[in-house]
Amino acid sequence: ALTKSLDEAFSLWKQLLDHPGIPSVRSPEQTVTSLHLLATLYQLHAKPLQALESFLLLRSLCRRVGDVPGAAGAVSNLTRLLLQLECPSHAQVSLEE
Repeated sequence: ALTKSLDEAFSLWKQLLDHPGIPSVRSPEQTVTSLHLLATLYQLHAKPLQALESFLLLRSLCRRVGDVPGAAGAVSNLTRLLLQLECPSHAQVSLEE
């Protein structure tokens, strides 16, 4: 019940970002920040799979808008999370991309 609002927000972001190209948002920078916050909140609530999906959305958005530092940060967080989940081969693939 504590993450219901997070789940709803994630669902909305996922719908918006499912389409190719840059999404029609007022501020891509603010959207990047919101997705990072969403992923971090999932981590704090011990929801690693949801955090992983949120970081994947974040990486995708950063790549679309040309935010290289943001994409690198998302990959770093993805890798760290995959290592915590004891998935070193997936973490390596994430880094190699």
